[in-house]
Amino acid sequence: MKRITKRDVLFFFIGIATFLILDSIYNWEETLEAFRKGYQDGQNAAKF
Repeated sequence: MKRITKRDVLFFFIGIATFLILDSIYNWEETLEAFRKGYQDGQNAAKF
Protein backbone atom coordinates (compact mmCIF):
# COMPACT_ATOMS: atom_id res chain seq x y z
CA MET A 1 0.00 0.00 0.00
CA LYS A 2 1.30 3.44 -0.97
CA ARG A 3 1.88 6.11 1.66
CA ILE A 4 0.30 9.56 1.48
CA THR A 5 2.97 12.12 0.63
CA LYS A 6 3.18 15.87 1.15
CA ARG A 7 2.51 16.25 -2.56
CA ASP A 8 -0.78 14.35 -2.24
CA VAL A 9 -1.90 16.54 0.65
CA LEU A 10 -0.87 19.71 -1.20
CA PHE A 11 -2.83 18.78 -4.32
CA PHE A 12 -5.84 17.85 -2.17
CA PHE A 13 -5.93 21.31 -0.56
CA ILE A 14 -5.29 23.04 -3.88
CA GLY A 15 -8.25 21.12 -5.32
CA ILE A 16 -10.53 22.15 -2.45
CA ALA A 17 -9.46 25.80 -2.74
CA THR A 18 -10.03 25.73 -6.51
CA PHE A 19 -13.49 24.23 -6.03
CA LEU A 20 -14.45 26.89 -3.47
CA ILE A 21 -13.22 29.72 -5.70
CA LEU A 22 -14.99 28.42 -8.80
CA ASP A 23 -18.19 27.75 -6.85
CA SER A 24 -18.14 31.28 -5.42
CA ILE A 25 -17.67 32.78 -8.88
CA TYR A 26 -20.32 30.58 -10.49
CA ASN A 27 -22.92 31.35 -7.79
CA TRP A 28 -21.83 34.92 -7.10
CA GLU A 29 -25.30 36.28 -6.26
CA GLU A 30 -26.00 33.50 -3.76
CA THR A 31 -22.54 33.88 -2.24
CA LEU A 32 -22.97 37.63 -1.83
CA GLU A 33 -26.43 37.25 -0.28
CA ALA A 34 -25.19 34.59 2.16
CA PHE A 35 -22.26 36.83 3.13
CA ARG A 36 -24.56 39.79 3.77
CA LYS A 37 -26.99 37.67 5.81
CA GLY A 38 -24.16 36.25 7.90
CA TYR A 39 -22.73 39.71 8.48
CA GLN A 40 -26.12 41.06 9.58
CA ASP A 41 -26.68 38.08 11.88
CA GLY A 42 -23.28 38.69 13.43
CA GLN A 43 -24.02 42.37 13.95
CA ASN A 44 -27.36 41.56 15.56
CA ALA A 45 -25.79 38.95 17.85
CA ALA A 46 -23.09 41.40 18.96
CA LYS A 47 -25.65 44.02 19.98
CA PHE A 48 -27.28 41.79 22.59
